[in-house]
Amino acid sequence: MALPDLDIVEFNGNGRNLARALDHAGPVDVLLHYAGRAYHAYGSPVWLPAVLSRWKQKCPAGRLTVLFHEIPPKLPFSSRHYWMNLGNERVIRKLARLADALITNTSEHVAKLERISGRRDVHRVPVGSNIEPSEFSVQQRKRTEFVVFGLPFGRWQTLEMFNREIPSWQKNGHLARLHLIGPRDAKFDRRSDRLIETYPNPASVVIQGEMPPAEISRLLASAQFALSNAGPENWSKSSTFMAYAAHGCAIVSEWKSESVPLSFAVRPGEVTTVSDGELRERTESLHEWYDKNAAWDVIARRISEIASDQSALTPTD
Repeated sequence: MALPDLDIVEFNGNGRNLARALDHAGPVDVLLHYAGRAYHAYGSPVWLPAVLSRWKQKCPAGRLTVLFHEIPPKLPFSSRHYWMNLGNERVIRKLARLADALITNTSEHVAKLERISGRRDVHRVPVGSNIEPSEFSVQQRKRTEFVVFGLPFGRWQTLEMFNREIPSWQKNGHLARLHLIGPRDAKFDRRSDRLIETYPNPASVVIQGEMPPAEISRLLASAQFALSNAGPENWSKSSTFMAYAAHGCAIVSEWKSESVPLSFAVRPGEVTTVSDGELRERTESLHEWYDKNAAWDVIARRISEIASDQSALTPTD
């Protein structure tokens, strides 16, 4: 998809830098990707709405679309993050009132953003894969090759989730190699290592660490099964889930859902029984769903439509 010329501004959490960039741009369409912690160490950039409000006053023809990547959870008063959380909610509320269009990436975030902002015109757009597929094949897969890809906490959480199944798959010969891909972290790697040590064959776990995107893509294109901790509430925010879908991996999920794309997933109990033909059908369907709904050109087009003509659109569910 050919995109128009875009000015991408990195203002490094500095309000003056953002103000200068907006003054220079004038009455344009602005897309702000919001995650509180990206702009403030504690997730509460109280200066941000003021800067955007001044720009809107100077340039009333400009349009502001905010894509909320993070929405704070409800926390008890006893939490040490309680007050900062309230501060973040206040920032989000102000941004939502300034914005011409609101976008977020999970159904749960839609509900939270509606509660915080009081608006009912919030759109949901999924994330895409952070690893572009260099190849796609459902024919040349290694049936006993598994992969867990992502950040340290997510990898440990996924191993915890499948802690009963992995040893069983190793014992019966259905899992010959498990690749762990992603950056290392002392705290969560120690937890993962303790789980791996309990497996019948710890040596079958290959800790790949960080890898170039092309190498990750080749590995995802050859492994048959990908273990995922994503569920109904957060799959649309998981770039790891999308990387699996983009490469046609058979996603193994503990969540039962009749809704796409989780309906294409393989349940843990099916790993040893599902036929090659059924696997091929599910992975092809999953890959086709990704191409139509979560590929980056599709996401860009959807955001462009929302940003350019909010009144002509109905919110997604």
